[in-house]
Amino acid sequence: MIDRIHNFIFELFRAANDVGTLTSRERVKLLQRASVTIRVLRDEIKYSESPVDASGGPEDIVYYLNEAANLVDQFSDAEMEETIVEAIGVIQAAQILLEEKWKIEEANRAAGG
Repeated sequence: MIDRIHNFIFELFRAANDVGTLTSRERVKLLQRASVTIRVLRDEIKYSESPVDASGGPEDIVYYLNEAANLVDQFSDAEMEETIVEAIGVIQAAQILLEEKWKIEEANRAAGG
């Protein structure tokens, strides 16, 4: 899973640097994939049955990325680049949290817990 995340982050960085060459369809797909990736990471991170972010409102990055995908033709290249960079930051943070969760789980298993 982590290798796929690293590869996707690299793809997002590349897209952010070449945003002017992306078609509308490519922009939509990137934003949708970023949204799904964040949602999956959140599900993997959670320690309880309650959602990590139950709001789902306009302030939520997943909501924002989905809305941006629907309105991608209204985004300037600079706005698109900013949105991709924001998604990268969230994905990287979630990846770190997931890796820490795995370390804790491994430590608990090693301790017999």
